Amino acid sequence: MKKIKTISLTSLRVEEYFGFQKLILAETENLPGEEPPSVQTAAVTAFETAFNAFDTALKASATNPATASATDADVERDQSWRAANAYVKAMCSHPTADIASAANEAKSLFEKYGDPTSLAQTEESGVLHNLLQDLETFDSSKRTLLNLDVWITDLKTKEDAFLAAAAQRTEADAARQVGIVKETRTAADAACRSLVDTVNALAMIEGDTEYATFINHVNAVIDRQKGILKARKTRGEKEDKPVE
Repeated sequence: MKKIKTISLTSLRVEEYFGFQKLILAETENLPGEEPPSVQTAAVTAFETAFNAFDTALKASATNPATASATDADVERDQSWRAANAYVKAMCSHPTADIASAANEAKSLFEKYGDPTSLAQTEESGVLHNLLQDLETFDSSKRTLLNLDVWITDLKTKEDAFLAAAAQRTEADAARQVGIVKETRTAADAACRSLVDTVNALAMIEGDTEYATFINHVNAVIDRQKGILKARKTRGEKEDKPVE
């Protein structure tokens, strides 16, 4: 049975994310018609509405160039927190007892504040400020044991970059627009995932014949985006590699 593949959209840059979602929306023309309209139509309509709201927010934010920079910086710090959190969580299962124990202590610091990536910009900055303070005062020997400093530095760098970008915005309008872009992007993401789940379920229940074109085309878009992300990650790793 054909099925739409999965992809994490959190690391996509703002304009890149917009282009990806626009391609997915265009492919909904390849879905079978429904008489009368039902769950598929509702999912497509919800996605189109959410995408259009995101488009409107982007156009509004474009009036202030610094808003786009702050939005991209916000995505970067979100991704840094997720990566650091995932790393610490994985290290809790390390076969060396001392390392696993230190990882569990570090993990408790992340759990203390919860996931800040869905919060408003100002609130997220407050959480990250407190988390970074706790991480930087965490026992240095345990940080070394976990090789945690590189993750702390990355998160601090990304947070500082966001704060610098946010400082360049006009206080009222730009701050409001960044929040709208993030809010509408999150809504568009949820609506897209709901559409994917709906199509996958319908293809399983009704057979994939009528959904094959849509599924194949969307998977091609996903594969192309995954290739771009992989190439970007490879370039980043090469740039970060120290010269010997």
